[in-house]
Amino acid sequence: MNQIPDYLYADVDNKTWLILGASRGIGLEFVRQLLARGDRIIATVREAYAAHASALWGQAGNDHGRCSMHICDILSEESITKFVAQIAMIPNLKIDYVVLNAGVLRYPNRSTEFSFDEFAFHLHTNAIGPIITAQKLLQTNIPIGLICFMSSDSGSQGNFREMEDGFAAYAASKAALNMAVRHMAAELKRKDDDTIILAMHPGEVATDMANINLTWVVEGIISPEVSVANMIKVIQSKGIQHSGTFWTWEDKPYVW
Repeated sequence: MNQIPDYLYADVDNKTWLILGASRGIGLEFVRQLLARGDRIIATVREAYAAHASALWGQAGNDHGRCSMHICDILSEESITKFVAQIAMIPNLKIDYVVLNAGVLRYPNRSTEFSFDEFAFHLHTNAIGPIITAQKLLQTNIPIGLICFMSSDSGSQGNFREMEDGFAAYAASKAALNMAVRHMAAELKRKDDDTIILAMHPGEVATDMANINLTWVVEGIISPEVSVANMIKVIQSKGIQHSGTFWTWEDKPYVW
């Protein structure tokens, strides 16, 4: 994949973002909006879904080199390691914001019904993969300002959503992600590492992943455009004092 030219790093007014899981939905919308702002992007897709990323490849081909495309499958530690090693070789790379957006929802996934493999699939995709990716990024010499994990209100234990029938594996995986995020933030603070760690609820976003027939009415559905525009503002507004916190797209703190 192409590397971002060195001279692009001379412009300090624009930021560099890493968007993990950028082939569609929220991730693709991040790429679109950030390119429109003039920022630089390192974007990833899973190899299995690269064929579905035609819109992203189009963006990458028309942005004068500001979008660097890579393959990263968060279900594979080997793939994660290879990707991180690739970007660690980019000269003078500094990443201002990392958005770990990759995730999955296979509906329904009830605790009384799902299989061992189905539960494991949700955990690996929504919790283990994103955490290991962040871990490996933090182990490089790349300066990283902030890492945002895409969570969900379904993962909140303090605001349990009993009406969400068929979301057990998904909710459990997001709850696991949330707890690992809190530990990661605490561990970095103990190491005097100023990288900011956040969890984010993007809202009830109308994406392909959310295009399922539910047994309850979902209120307040928003478009990816609205969700991402607001999340960018929230992400850029947070400082080290906010590390280890959980926010909504509306810039409201959310209960763990």
